[in-house]
Amino acid sequence: MHNATEKVFVAQKNVVGVDIGSNSIKLINLKENRQGVHLQAFDMAMLPPETVVDGALLNFTAIVEKLKEMISANKLRSKNVAVSVSGHSVIIKKISLPEMTPEELEESIQWEAEQYIPFDIKDVNVDVQIINPKAGQEQMDVLLVAAKKDVLQDYISVIQEAGLKPNVVDVDTFAVQNMFELNYGFPPNETIALVNIGASVININVIADSITTFTRDISMGGGLLTSEIQRQLNISYEEAEHYKTAGAGNITNSTIAREVQAMSERIALTLVNEIQRSLDFYAATTVNADISRIYLSGGSAQITGLIRSLEQSLEVPVELVNPFKNIIVDAKKFDVDLLQRMAPVAAVAVGLGLRKPGDKL
Repeated sequence: MHNATEKVFVAQKNVVGVDIGSNSIKLINLKENRQGVHLQAFDMAMLPPETVVDGALLNFTAIVEKLKEMISANKLRSKNVAVSVSGHSVIIKKISLPEMTPEELEESIQWEAEQYIPFDIKDVNVDVQIINPKAGQEQMDVLLVAAKKDVLQDYISVIQEAGLKPNVVDVDTFAVQNMFELNYGFPPNETIALVNIGASVININVIADSITTFTRDISMGGGLLTSEIQRQLNISYEEAEHYKTAGAGNITNSTIAREVQAMSERIALTLVNEIQRSLDFYAATTVNADISRIYLSGGSAQITGLIRSLEQSLEVPVELVNPFKNIIVDAKKFDVDLLQRMAPVAAVAVGLGLRKPGDKL
């Protein structure tokens, strides 16, 4: 949970960002210098079905093999990696505590955290960040992050088995925030929502005046559409994934194209309803909760009808994020059109790729 504005001394190289999602792995290597942030490598590989379920890694071998292939294909020399977790195994809470120094907070956080975490404190790693040191009445606002040790250990193990060094373990929500800060910055005196829609988890992060005020992970995503296409058309997971990502406009059989479009719009509505429920909860519990814009990222952000549905339901402009917007891309080395088409998928990976060895969560 690293604030991108805290510049670590320049001598440190960026780590390789590895985003292990429930149906694909995204890998990125960035290089920062005085000219800016340069793209060195970006790759994506599909995983077999049921490899990652609800954030739990079920098929270690498939992940390790894919990672080794990607490292080799991209000729990556750096072994230092940042990886991230989300979903059931992660709890993020904004809490108010009496004003204290960072040192005092470090000492007391285990005890404080126990009151807010539904897991046994011995089973989780806890981290904390002061987001507003003077919130008034001698209180300060703190962001508390707890992640289950067994899940973290699984992510660390697959990275190590692939011959890499896990340097930083982050949370998807904050990786997306890091990516957004580099490319868009945070508008002052404005509240925005970053919504990252993966195959099985939606991360919501509401940021008011550049500070996180609400987060929620919803356990559903674009995988709903893959399952629906698979069931209705009686086809394999791989074919269903192809139809989902191709979009109705690129399917040659017009009957199937119409069916896929109708399914996409139905699933989009289901996802929108869940997002709306979370944002309604935020609005009901917060003063001045008007969100001025929603930024979408994630592999399932491009589901047909999703943006239109969100705009209609929430009456707020919705924009698809470009994680490469402020990244320097060499057109001789990369297919820029392909990169733009894949951009929403890269959000978490870019946020991870901006990290430096030894960054805290």
